[in-house]
Amino acid sequence: MIAHISIPAHDPRATAEVFGRIIDGEVMPFPVVPGAWVAIARDGSGLGVEVVPDASAHHPGEGAPDGRVSNGPFVMPWETQIRQDGAPQDASGFHVAITTKLSVDDLLALGAEKRWRAVHCDRGGVFDLVELWIDNRFLVEVLPPKGSERYHAFYTPHVAGKMFAGPPPGAV
Repeated sequence: MIAHISIPAHDPRATAEVFGRIIDGEVMPFPVVPGAWVAIARDGSGLGVEVVPDASAHHPGEGAPDGRVSNGPFVMPWETQIRQDGAPQDASGFHVAITTKLSVDDLLALGAEKRWRAVHCDRGGVFDLVELWIDNRFLVEVLPPKGSERYHAFYTPHVAGKMFAGPPPGAV
């Protein structure tokens, strides 16, 4: 289960508000990273979507833990350091899939509202989702209720393993 994800965006607050709608969450500033916002699901799952300014980059901390604990929303020197010294990327190999109670039409409308690419897709005939392209750069796959049911029925080692072990597309 995913606990939280972080994603860069041109407008972190507006993007966090979109995720707040998708995950039925509360949206608030995320003081760990200047200018960042977070959406936290209300359902008790602990799912959070941290939205950082698009030039943010994670850097490894330095040194070893010395027993101190942070007093508040701050990181210690040996923990991940998130600074806004990266270059905004045009694309990434990273993506995440999350579930929602929203319908396909609701998700497509969210994409249209933000002017982000949003496409209803069927993955191999086994489940469907909406590709939501944050800032038209980063892929988030959002599974509506029926797509989520189909995904959970398919994405098991036994069932998916049979499909993945088959011949490559176009093979004779």
